[in-house]
Amino acid sequence: MSNSSDSSNASDPITLYSLARHAKLRASQAVWSSTLRRSLQAYLVLGMFTAPAAAQEIGDAYCGTPVEDFLFLVFSMLVGLGLPATMLYVGRSGLSYMRASGNPNQQNEARRDLILSFTGFGIIMLAIVSPEIMDKFFAETGGVSMSDCVMPLRGDSAS
Repeated sequence: MSNSSDSSNASDPITLYSLARHAKLRASQAVWSSTLRRSLQAYLVLGMFTAPAAAQEIGDAYCGTPVEDFLFLVFSMLVGLGLPATMLYVGRSGLSYMRASGNPNQQNEARRDLILSFTGFGIIMLAIVSPEIMDKFFAETGGVSMSDCVMPLRGDSAS
């Protein structure tokens, strides 16, 4: 039988005791699996936050390296290409919505494009503003700060 424990035999009668023993076995297996999974998650979270907290300044290791230039390039590209592309797609979807002339399929497609355009704009803004929010959060909670070389809104980091 696939549902019975290893020590039971197919010819044994099913009693309340055997059912209770089987339920205990399955419950202990489920608890161990859940406990193991939660402890692994706790160790991963602990490992993720202890290394930056030990440094007391997040991103300081990247200052003066090619990583700093790469971060500045990525944020410059987000602003330089992402915002005009967002305006282009918003304008195009608005124009296609006006040209739909009552066709529900075209209106729904234009509405979907408009929503996706604003979602992309929100992601771009979140990528630009999130280091500032994280810096304020870390400064308030634990005295940890972010280095100026990984902050996109604190001046020109390429110079």
